[in-house]
This record gives sequence, structure tokens and C-alpha cells, in this order.
Amino acid sequence: MTIHVPAALAEALAGEARPQGSFPWTKQPWLDQMHDLPDVLSLLDRLPERVSRHSTADAVSAELDEGRVLPAFIAAMVWGWGTTAGMGALRTRWILTQTKAKSADAVAEPVDDSVAVRLEAAVKSVRADGALEAFRLMNNEGGLLHLRASYFTKWLYFTSALEGPADPNAAPILDDRVVAWLEDTAGVALEKNKTDSYGEYLDLLANWGKPYGRTRAQVETEIFRLATQRG
Repeated sequence: MTIHVPAALAEALAGEARPQGSFPWTKQPWLDQMHDLPDVLSLLDRLPERVSRHSTADAVSAELDEGRVLPAFIAAMVWGWGTTAGMGALRTRWILTQTKAKSADAVAEPVDDSVAVRLEAAVKSVRADGALEAFRLMNNEGGLLHLRASYFTKWLYFTSALEGPADPNAAPILDDRVVAWLEDTAGVALEKNKTDSYGEYLDLLANWGKPYGRTRAQVETEIFRLATQRG
């Protein structure tokens, strides 16, 4: 079955390609939760006051080039959690410690060594095997407690956007806002934590973008813009 491009998205894709705008973030909650990670604290101090897809992709790439996986991950999470810094920093701490107790006490728990190993394995997978196989890995044996598809696709996106935010090989983000927009506007029902659904999503974005010369990442960006009304 062919799913036609919703009118609002078709109009956006037919227009001039433009990057998603930047937004301010709150540093202190991240500093508090990452208190025991010197490389991450250094990264946080270097991030601009307003972050964007472009600045985040640059930060992630630079950290990975130096072998610093956790700072790269935190850069992606800062962007991913947006203005909800307190919640974002705490939940990211849950991921880093792999705590089973979802509480503020995680700030005192040690970082689990397996986290960086699994995050790095995902980077290697998305760059070598592509978006779908990397999603499959993170959704199964390569997964991390508390890191579900809404956020691990952000990690996969930024670590595969090697040519910038519109990179044709970038793994597009699939989060709650995108899922809701697709169902409400296009009648496309996806389960964001199912690998098969992510495969359907990849095909859909490719098909919608092709007539307009847009990459999957560009189509996802326009959907996000429409879903959130954030430029």
C-alpha cells in the first residue's frame, strides 16, 4: 500500500531545505549528575549556550574521534532532552549507572563500565551495518537499561550523521512526537520499540523524501518541526 505524503509535510519538503533551529539548555543539572566524570564535565563546559543538531553532531563526532564515548553520549542526550534538563540529566544518570531503582540516589552510584562498551558497539554497527541493524542491536542484546528507542535513536542519529545533520546515511530519530504525528496525520501506526516498525519507518521516510531530493534525516526533521511547531 502506498502512503501518500501528508499535505503539510509535502509543502515543507517542496520548500527550501533549512536546518532545525537551536535552543538554550540548562547546564547545572547535568554538571550535578555527571560530577564524577571529568571528561564529561569538560564537554559540558565546551558546549554552546544554545545547542542545535549541527553543533551536537560536531560535538559527538569530535568526542568519538578522541575515543571519548561517554562525553559524546552526553552531548546527544543534552540535545535530546532539550529544555527538560533536570529530568534529562537524572534519567541519563540512570542509564550510566544501570540502576534498577529509578531514584535521585543514582547520583551517588558508580558508572557501569559496560555502558561505554555497548554505546561504542552501537556506533560501530550504525556506521558499518546501517540504521536498521544498529537499531536491532540496541533493541536487543546490545541494549541498555532505561535507554529506549526514543533516545537510543538519537544516539544512532548523531553518531551516523558524519556529513552533517542531513547526511543520507544518518539513522533518523523515532520518538514519541514523531510517532504521534505519523499516526494522527498520516494514519501510520508504528511501535517505536519494535525493530520491524523502525524498518517500515526507514522505508517510509525514503519514499517520502525521494521526489523532493530529501534524505531520510531531512524528512524526519520536517516531521519533528511540524509535530512540535519548533523551528
